[in-house]
Amino acid sequence: MKTTLIRGGTVVLGQSVAPRDILIHGETIAAVGELGQVRADKTVDAGGLLVLPGGVDTHVHFNDEFMNTVSVHDYYTGTRAAAFGGATSVIDFSNQAPGATLMSTIENKHAEAQGRALIDWGVHPTITQHGNGGDLERSIAQIPAVVAAGSPTVKVYMTYRNEGLLMEEPELRRILAGLRDAGGMMMVHAEDNDLAEASIARYVESGRTAAIHHAESKPIEVENRAIETCLRVAQEVGGRLFIVHMTTAEGPELVGRARAAGVDVIAETCTHYLVFTDDMLRRADGIKWVCSPPLRDARAQDALWRCLADGRLAMVTSDDAAYAWEAKLYGQDRFDLVPNGIPGIEPRFQLLYSEGVATGRISLPRFVELVSTTPARLFGMTQKGALYPGMDADIVLLDPTVKWTMNGQTLHMATDWSAYEGIEITGKIQRVYSRGERIIDGDACVAEKGRGRYLHRRLEL
Repeated sequence: MKTTLIRGGTVVLGQSVAPRDILIHGETIAAVGELGQVRADKTVDAGGLLVLPGGVDTHVHFNDEFMNTVSVHDYYTGTRAAAFGGATSVIDFSNQAPGATLMSTIENKHAEAQGRALIDWGVHPTITQHGNGGDLERSIAQIPAVVAAGSPTVKVYMTYRNEGLLMEEPELRRILAGLRDAGGMMMVHAEDNDLAEASIARYVESGRTAAIHHAESKPIEVENRAIETCLRVAQEVGGRLFIVHMTTAEGPELVGRARAAGVDVIAETCTHYLVFTDDMLRRADGIKWVCSPPLRDARAQDALWRCLADGRLAMVTSDDAAYAWEAKLYGQDRFDLVPNGIPGIEPRFQLLYSEGVATGRISLPRFVELVSTTPARLFGMTQKGALYPGMDADIVLLDPTVKWTMNGQTLHMATDWSAYEGIEITGKIQRVYSRGERIIDGDACVAEKGRGRYLHRRLEL
């Protein structure tokens, strides 16, 4: 096996930030420290660069069928964009198709990734109303099998009745109990469906259909009530709960109180909630920023940053949902017809560095925790997320001095539009390694198509 020595960079190891060398042997890290006497097949000068673990993005939607369209990121275009953005591992959501088994969600993603994925990938099976022909008990009975197959994190939605995704409280209880007993974790999209449906109908019927009314029709009470519901379910049933894409100032407070009471619950937020507010929805092109839960005001955004810094929010994901502009235009006159989602798999890593570390909102070690170490640990990827000997050599070299403008021309995502247009960025990725192999070199992707592997995950006890 060939060896590579990354010499002279500033390496983040836990809370330590210091000049170190890293020796890669084959696919793994062999040594970290002052390795001046070590010789390798190839030496990389990392002087002036930050040497960081590869990003772990546990919230992406590839080939996602939703609201009469399909996301344009597949396992090639999506993982290519991820790699340019410093992500070396992703976990993709896989919805049960009508009549399909829960195990088929994993099988389908293997077929989609075969010969296409550039980086390592995993699956979150998603239980739907119509999976297994609408027989929820059959889906729950398959939970031990999907956990054993390395996909122990199962998602449910508390909304989207018309899309066949809604799970109400009795279903949540049964699913969580099944996951509790099988060693899995329930991931929840927390929006109260009854509140949302009634409010959206009122807005549409009264002619308030512009993009800003998407946010107004789903105020913070819609999200907070759903959070309260799933926390109560978790307290009464037991098991592990993970709340995705939290947006409100109150949400982390609710989670913090539940954790203090012994509930095993963790929450994340997403990049777009940290850099955009609902002011974007007031623009003429506001449909670009229609996502759910919706963008909030500056008060909520400031609270999210504080909660990331102090640990009440555990991590930041992209929630990449890349729909074509033609599809977004379905809702140009009615917000409720816009496919909900923002393409963001590539911006996440560099945006969070620029808006978080470079501005002093979060420390560099905290950044690494948020984008790499914590998601790897929480989602059962023991070889990922840090730069210790024996771990996979997933490494990002980032120049903290480079300033550049993020837009559709400087990004590599497959969409024909960008939500991140004209944002000034501090810090730019120079190289990315996945399991010791250089996959990004400047503006070139040099990865072999199909080299990505399935992440067989097991949650910590």
